[in-house]
Parts: sequence; structure tokens; C-alpha cells
Amino acid sequence: MDLSSSHQITESQNLNLETFSSQTEMSKQIAADGQTDITHMDAALYKALYEGDISILQGRYSEAHLQLQRTPKQNTVLHIAAQFGQLECVNWILHFHSCSSLLRHPNLKLDSPLHLSAREGHWGVVKALIDAAKELQEMESEVGADQAMMRMENKEKDTALHEAVRYHHSKVVKLLIEADPQFIYGANSTGYTPLYMAAEREYGDLVEIIIDTSPSSDHKGIEGRTALHAAVLCRHQAMTKKILGWKPMLINEVDENGWSPLHCAAYMRDAAITKQLLDRSPDKSVIYLGIKNSNKTALHIASYNGCMDIVKLLLSHAPDCCEQVDENGNNVFHFAMMKKHPSHFGSELLIKDGLRVRGLVNEKDAQGDTPLHLLASFGVNDVDFILDKTVDKMERNKEKLNFSDNFFSSRNKFSCGTISALESPQLYHLHERSKEYLRRPFRSSSSQQAQVDDRFEGFKKYLRLPFRPSSLQHVVRKDDSKYGGKIDDDDKEEDKIISSVKKASISHLIVATLTATVTFAAGFTLPGGYSDTDGMAILTKKASFKAFVVSDTIALTFSVSAVFIFFSMAAQHALFYDLNMRTWLHLFFYASYLTLFGMGAMVVAFTTGLYAVLPHSFGFPILTFHCIFSSLFYLYAAYVGLESMRLGRWKQKICE
Repeated sequence: MDLSSSHQITESQNLNLETFSSQTEMSKQIAADGQTDITHMDAALYKALYEGDISILQGRYSEAHLQLQRTPKQNTVLHIAAQFGQLECVNWILHFHSCSSLLRHPNLKLDSPLHLSAREGHWGVVKALIDAAKELQEMESEVGADQAMMRMENKEKDTALHEAVRYHHSKVVKLLIEADPQFIYGANSTGYTPLYMAAEREYGDLVEIIIDTSPSSDHKGIEGRTALHAAVLCRHQAMTKKILGWKPMLINEVDENGWSPLHCAAYMRDAAITKQLLDRSPDKSVIYLGIKNSNKTALHIASYNGCMDIVKLLLSHAPDCCEQVDENGNNVFHFAMMKKHPSHFGSELLIKDGLRVRGLVNEKDAQGDTPLHLLASFGVNDVDFILDKTVDKMERNKEKLNFSDNFFSSRNKFSCGTISALESPQLYHLHERSKEYLRRPFRSSSSQQAQVDDRFEGFKKYLRLPFRPSSLQHVVRKDDSKYGGKIDDDDKEEDKIISSVKKASISHLIVATLTATVTFAAGFTLPGGYSDTDGMAILTKKASFKAFVVSDTIALTFSVSAVFIFFSMAAQHALFYDLNMRTWLHLFFYASYLTLFGMGAMVVAFTTGLYAVLPHSFGFPILTFHCIFSSLFYLYAAYVGLESMRLGRWKQKICE
């Protein structure tokens, strides 16, 4: 082909695209104005199209009639036949020469018939439309007619390929890409390219089809993310492997917030995908990348989430990344103390040889806080980290406070076990040492013995330290002019909670006491009375009487237990004014549940007692009423319990 003919083909393609563009603009104008008369397609024609009744179409409707028919959404007859997958009807419509223009005719949403058939996944119809466009190109020398049809965008800037990917039609996706492999599909109005859309929706087969069929596909997505970001966030290992094999450099691309795929893997706590990313990474610079506006690395995120496997992987590939800090000067140990973990994550970090240096363990952030200060502030229950010999317990921050000061200021955030261990380190030391020796093999080597002794050196050193505030800063700060003479907000909130619990405890105590009094009296005034001969209860052989005795005993036991708990709460508060708030809440909930169950058992005792002494003609209605009432009572009790649990979780967030 010479240059002149090539130039003519290009001009023809451009002219064809301009024609489609003008049609699109016209349809946009119609949709924007909304002033066109609403049209209605002939009912029999519409029914024949979606049912695929070709005989009605051939017998009643002419070529000219088909051209004029429109629905309220400006769908043509080809739109209707295509979206319902009626291949025979599509072929019959397209055999009319004048109907070929319907291939590119958009409706009010700028959807072409190809959009609708691809959306519904009708592979045969999609192929028929593409073939018809190619025939049109050959017959009328309309160069690029098929490509222009496939590249048409609707109002959402979706092509037919976008629609096929969105609804996971793999055969249609493959057909569309193979029909136009050179075209690079851009993002729609939401920012989705077909590849990113497939990755985000976890369509691994579509990702493989798009990459294999069109290697130059665009990989961008929303907020500057790539398809690799989407695959990592979905925790899809096979999809991640495929994308990494296609473009390994995507691991270094970051989104608008500076998050790389490695950051996402650390955030999702997926060690397997983290290993994939690190193994396929062309260089290790991604490990040192910091998030925008905070400079947090993947190691910081993994430490905050308590993912030791990811921490080990990152340190094995870049051991010196542990020295990086965020914009506030927080290192890997600081982040480990910012969140409570099921295990003692801080002490687990100390086991790593590359981290066990005082320069990291006792490093200060921008506020002068060491990781131990944050442990105390956030209430992290990691006794082993506190007692380790590497950790400096007396280091002060910019407010002249050390660990003990922070600990006493936020005492309510710690568990009872942590408080007991720190207040009695001798017992904790003996307990941990005994457990350590039980884990040892029967005959230990000298190196194992040295490791055990080295670990407990920290315990011995800590036993010599006074576990008390080294100064009165945590008290003075409440009256300091810097704070306006006001108590910290946390202390205020704690006082409010304890005050409300006290008031509620008084009301609950009265209810529990009344329940105990009534059930106690019912035990000595049994239904049916006593026998004159031996003084025993008369109705002892009746099942309903036995049920009365059992339910009355349960009610008395529960109510007395609740009274005892409320009494112990008052006694403990009188003896230990700084009683842990979490302990208060737990005791209050236990007592409340016992009171509630005691009331329910009392209702059962009342009903069974009446049933035992009344005739069956009266007893059966009473029993029926009891069942209905009990059901309503326990439904209400379940509702109260759920609300209490919800309230408890809210309180616990305050404690944390």
C-alpha cells in the first residue's frame, strides 16, 4: 500500500469517527434538553423482539417501519433485540441495508446496541454486531466502522469492553479485545480502566485475558492506583503474580496519597503477597518509600498492625529500614505500642537481633516519648517489654515524665494482670521463670541456659527500681496554668462514667434486694401449705410444685449474688479509691445480668406456684399466659442485653 492510499484510509477513519461524534453530541443535546416528545414502540413489535418471534417481525413489519420505532429511552429495534440476546432477530434486522445505521445509533444514555449486548453477556449477538460492522466496512469502504463502534462511549464514558468486564463476561471480553487489539482503553468517568476494574472486582480470569490479549493495556484506576494496588487490596495471590510478571515496575508506583502496593500488603496483613512483591521487585527502594504527609513506611504499618511475619520479611530484604522514622519521629517500636495486639508484639520485636539495640528501643519521637512512654499512654499490656533489661524505665519526655508517671496517669487502661505483675514483679518473675524452665528440654545446652539467664537479668534489675511516680508531674499538670487548671479530658470522661455507674448500681441494688426478699419469703410460704402430721409440704409430688421450688431457688441465688457484687463494688471503692474503671464496668454488667435472670426466674416461680394450687381448668390458661409473657420478657431482656453489650463496647473504646 502506498502513502497516498494510507493517507486516504486515515482520513476516512477520522471522518467516520467525526460522524459518530456528531451523533453522540446530538444525543447528548436531546438528553440535556429533555424537550423531545416521549415515543412509544409498538407493543406487539417490542414483545416479538424480546421473545425472539421472528415470524411476527417478518409478517407485520417493513424496513421503513423498523427505522422509525423508538422506546422512551430512544432505544431502537436493534437495541431491544441485542439486549435480550435474540440473535435471529438481530440478524434479520441487519439484513436490511438501511438498518445498518442502527449499529451506531445511541440511546439517551449514549448506549449503542453493542453496549447493551456486552452488558448482558450475549456473545453471539456481540459477534454478529462486530461482523455486521466489518461487512459494512467492506461493502461501503467505511474504514474503521467496526473499531469506531467498539470504541463508542456512553454517558459514563464506558465502552462495550467496560460493560463486559463489569459484569464478568469473559467470552465477550476476549472477543472484543481480539477484534480491536491495538486500541488502549482509557478510564471511564469514575476513573476505571477495564484492567483495573477486573482487578478490583477479583476477576482473575479477566485480568489474565486482558494482559495476554492486549499487553499494552492501561493499568490505571481511581485515586492514582494501579491494577497491582487493586490485586493486593483484594489479597488475590494469583492475580498479583500475573500482574507482577507483566509489569514488575508497578510495585514502585504510588497512588495520590503515596501508598505503594507494598504499603497496601502491609495494611492488609498479607505476608504471602508481601513476599511476592519483595521477590519480584526490581530494586529495594520501595521498602524505604514513605506515605505522603506522614512518611510511614511499610515496616511502620506492619508494626502497627502487629504482623511479625511481614516485619521479618521487610527486615530480611532491607535490614537498615528499621532506622527510618515517620514525620513525628516514631520508629518501628513506637508504632508497635500505638495499638493493643493479642500478643506481646513489642517484646516479640526485641527478639529480633537487628532490632535489639538501645538506640531503637529507647529512641525518642518529636514529643520526647520513647516506645515505653507510648506503651503506658495507650495501655498496652506487654509486661515482658517493660521488664526487659534493654528498655530504659527512667527516661523522661519533654514534659519531664517517665514511664511510671504515664502509667499512673493512665492506670485504668491496663488489665488487672498487668497491674498485678508490675506491682508485684517478684511473683511475676518467679512465675515466668518457672514457665521458661518447663519449656526447656530435659538437658539444655550452656547456650540455652545463658539465654534464659540473660532474659531474666532485666527482671532482677527492675526489682531494684521503685515502681512509683518519680515526681508529682502527673498531679501538678492538672493545676498547671498551661492546662488552665482543668483536669484532662480523659479523667473527666472517666469520672462521668463511674458516676453514672454508681447511680445505676443503686437502682439495680434495690431491684436485686426486692427480688431476693420476695423469693426468700416465698420459700417459707409454699403453695398448698404443710401437712399436719409431719409438717412437710403437701404438693411435693406435683411436677408444677417441683418447678416452683427450683425456679424460686434460682431466683434467690441470682438476686443474692447480684446484691453481693453491688456490695463488693461499694466496699472496694471505699478501700481503693482508684479502682480500675474497666473492673467497675465488668462488675456492673455481671450484677445487672444476674438481676435480670433472677427476675425471670421469679416470674417462672410465680406462675408454676399458681398452677400447682389451682384446678387444671384455671391452670392451663395461666400457663398459656405465662408462656406468652415469658417470651415477651426474654425478648425484651435480649434487647437490653444487646444494648448493654453495645454500651460496653463504647465504654471499652474510652478505656482504650
